[in-house]
Amino acid sequence: MAEQTSNSWHLDKKVPISLIAAILFQFAVALLAYADLKKDVELLKQDAGSLHARDAMHEDQMKEALRLMQEQYQRLDSKLDRLIERSGK
Repeated sequence: MAEQTSNSWHLDKKVPISLIAAILFQFAVALLAYADLKKDVELLKQDAGSLHARDAMHEDQMKEALRLMQEQYQRLDSKLDRLIERSGK
């Protein structure tokens, strides 16, 4: 008699079908979760691009607002200097 040395695996009849179904169900759920996670990452990448553009626009608006405030401050400063000169005469 020759001994059979097979490296292949086999399924024993003692393994309940419910265990096999549960493992397959968990695998399917893991695949769905992975697909959903991948979709969320793609959406976040798109949002990051739009947020970057919006931040750049806000930065430009803030620079313009600061420039206008500096101009107003300079005009106010010059008006105060003129008032001080007039009151000193």
